[in-house]
Amino acid sequence: MKKIGIVGRTNVGKSTLFNRLIKQDKSIVSDLSGTTRDLVSGEIMIDNSIVQLIDFGGFDFGVFDEVDKNVQKKIKENIAGLDLILFIVDGRCLISKEDRAIAEIIRKSKKPAILVVNKVDGPKQEDVVYDFYSLGFSDLVAVSASNSKNIDELTKTIAARMKIKKAKVRLVAKKDLTKITIIGKQNVGKSSLFNALYGEEKNIVTDIAGTTRDSIDAEIILDGKKYIFVDTAGLRRKVKISKGIDKESSYRSIHSINSSDLILYVLDVGNYATSYDIKLLSYAWRKGKPIIIVVNKWDIKPRDMTENKYKNILLADNSLFKNFPFVFVSAVKKTGFDKLAAEIKRIEGKIKLDIKTSALNKELRSILLESAKMNQKFYYATQTNNAPVEILIFVNKKKFFDAKTLLFLEKQIRDRFDLLGIPVFIKMREKEPRT
Repeated sequence: MKKIGIVGRTNVGKSTLFNRLIKQDKSIVSDLSGTTRDLVSGEIMIDNSIVQLIDFGGFDFGVFDEVDKNVQKKIKENIAGLDLILFIVDGRCLISKEDRAIAEIIRKSKKPAILVVNKVDGPKQEDVVYDFYSLGFSDLVAVSASNSKNIDELTKTIAARMKIKKAKVRLVAKKDLTKITIIGKQNVGKSSLFNALYGEEKNIVTDIAGTTRDSIDAEIILDGKKYIFVDTAGLRRKVKISKGIDKESSYRSIHSINSSDLILYVLDVGNYATSYDIKLLSYAWRKGKPIIIVVNKWDIKPRDMTENKYKNILLADNSLFKNFPFVFVSAVKKTGFDKLAAEIKRIEGKIKLDIKTSALNKELRSILLESAKMNQKFYYATQTNNAPVEILIFVNKKKFFDAKTLLFLEKQIRDRFDLLGIPVFIKMREKEPRT
């Protein structure tokens, strides 16, 4: 697949153009300079050919921040793998020294490029567009990404520059792939895990909390099977969300949870679960999302720490953890990935499980025979849904089956049908016995 990269200094509208071209809000857009830090990618259709579009973090030559320096280093490295560069400048401003410096970097790369003059919203901006030819690029298109102005002309220019011929293609729907979302608090190694699975550093990784701002997705093959993996911005407590951009990142992360098929919840071996971890896990669990607990940084665990000891500490703190499988990995050393792949495969095979009614009733009768109270009467049960698993049980009186009993039944069903990590929801319905 051919690759197009969007490059430019900070705050010239790269993310707005990216969102306009892929026709969805994937990159976060704000008036804050340097909003996009990760390499956000999507697919666009140019004359019936699928092309990968990459939104790079903005160049800022006056930065001292470690993250922004890493962003710029990464941009320079990734330009080498592009088939075409969209060089974005701000049509409302004079040509800056940063624009000229970026133009020089692009020329040295010897990659085909289109100069895109953005924010050309009216006659005033149109009058100065031609000044940008002094940057030395023959292909220039003036657009307003926020208003969709001249976007069609830009796509035509892209097609001509990349020599794309109209083709008949059959699209494979991404919705057919299992979507796995990596979530957790900041700085637990989510991006390191994502990058290790992906095979290259797509996200910026540092020891600074909050590096990832966008939710990044990629198709990744594990054990011969293709999945969509999503790395989210680190979720944080609401009281700590002070900047609008972090608030937006957290909303995007919640959206990623809601649209996922499976959650990898990442914990740092150097820390145990906090009350906020419990809240996030409870949220995903209530939403019916299968969950695997991934304990990262196992290569730097304390000497006396074992897998059972770590699990028992979490279980003693909160019984919620009894519902989840644990996998211990090191994203840096790339250890534990075989166990992670096996656990993902097991859960994927159970997500849309249809339990035979006869087997379900047999197990429930066995469970209730051992534990039912005198006034509890069970008639029959049936599975009404999968992903998540929902069981409808007909009983004599719902009031005789309290919340504790329902939790017990859920656990027993999970144990007997190998559903560890998969939510099971039970509903009761009263049924009068036949007379």
